[in-house]
Amino acid sequence: MSPEEDKAFATLQAEFALRGHVLNRTPVPNGTHSYFATRWGMARHLADLGAVGAFLKQIGGGEKVEVQSDGI
Repeated sequence: MSPEEDKAFATLQAEFALRGHVLNRTPVPNGTHSYFATRWGMARHLADLGAVGAFLKQIGGGEKVEVQSDGI
């Protein structure tokens, strides 16, 4: 990932952390990433950045963060 993508992902991680969640990403064989939000020992799979943005809004965030579904 590029430094810009890493910075954008770190921003998303911070937004999730402010709401008590942990956001992780893992590479998948097709070259993209899969995302997981965790809290209280529970995990939610978020297939792409569109799902990350939707869940962030659901937990009360995302007012200042713009998430693109085709890249960070």
